[in-house]
Amino acid sequence: MVDFANRYVAIQREDFGSYGSVSSNAGTKVYGEVDEESIGHKFDLMVREDMSRHTASKAVTGKEYSDGDISLAMQVDDFVGNLLYAFFPKDTKTGSGDDMVHTLEEPTGTDDYPSFTLEIGREEKEHTFTGMCANTLSVSATVGEYVMMSVGFYGQAESAVSTLVANPAFSGDALDALHFANGTVSFAGGSATASIKSFSFDINLNQDPDNAYALGGAGPQRRIPKQRREVSGTIEFNQVLYTADNGSPTYSTLIAADGDSDNPADATPAITLLLKDEALDDLIKFEFGKVFFEAPEASVSGRDTNTLSVNFRGLYDAADVGGGGTPSDYAMRVVMTGPLQNTAYSA
Repeated sequence: MVDFANRYVAIQREDFGSYGSVSSNAGTKVYGEVDEESIGHKFDLMVREDMSRHTASKAVTGKEYSDGDISLAMQVDDFVGNLLYAFFPKDTKTGSGDDMVHTLEEPTGTDDYPSFTLEIGREEKEHTFTGMCANTLSVSATVGEYVMMSVGFYGQAESAVSTLVANPAFSGDALDALHFANGTVSFAGGSATASIKSFSFDINLNQDPDNAYALGGAGPQRRIPKQRREVSGTIEFNQVLYTADNGSPTYSTLIAADGDSDNPADATPAITLLLKDEALDDLIKFEFGKVFFEAPEASVSGRDTNTLSVNFRGLYDAADVGGGGTPSDYAMRVVMTGPLQNTAYSA
């Protein structure tokens, strides 16, 4: 019989000065309400191909590592906060109690992407994965459905299995997940657009795991180096927009000779995705500083309603385009409001 009480995922930020371990300087361990996980131990098998035998007689393991994904419905709790902090490692906390606000931003200066220890309960034993670095984030919001998120990790080889934690306390027990019925999408700081059907985006840090290996062990020896950060997304409207809906792109602007971009003349975000709890004032807000839209899709099939879908790329907003204000100086940032932990995730 399946033992659901012994299924769990815990995440804890590791020490910045000691990759793969936690101590008094590490973050707080929190348990999350995860839908599914696929974190697993892997290694490269090297087989000795000598010419003296018809079948290979020797083999050793090469690189040893762990990777996989965690998928869950997004809610305003510490577990989700840590997952987002993995991609936005500059955390500023203000307020307290139900009015606590975490502003999560892209790395600048000495800010560095963190590594985590994941402890996963699998019915009979706890599996521990150290040095796990987040690489990809996918968020999907469709009207009337829960907002779903998935995070991909890569890190050190799995540790020995251990005893399960009895009755873990989940950080979001008193909360419900966010769903898009209470969400809004706005362009250039305008009012919410009423024509949105779905909104999804991806962040890819393009990790370089090969250069995390060095003499001294079979697994990664340092936090996985990050390369160029990529932000992309897709917006689906419930109709083809030939007239702008509160500043939204239109079909005509999207097919214009130079394409269509959104880069406000001041620090106003180009696109804001706001997700709120149904009963509480808890929210998660994603702000895109500058975007460039790809060609739209608005074809008709059978008797289906004619809708509009457009992909976009998130760009770093570094230019004061109108000369009248300060640019956003980011591609994306996240604002979380609600009863989160009392210290910044990066403390």
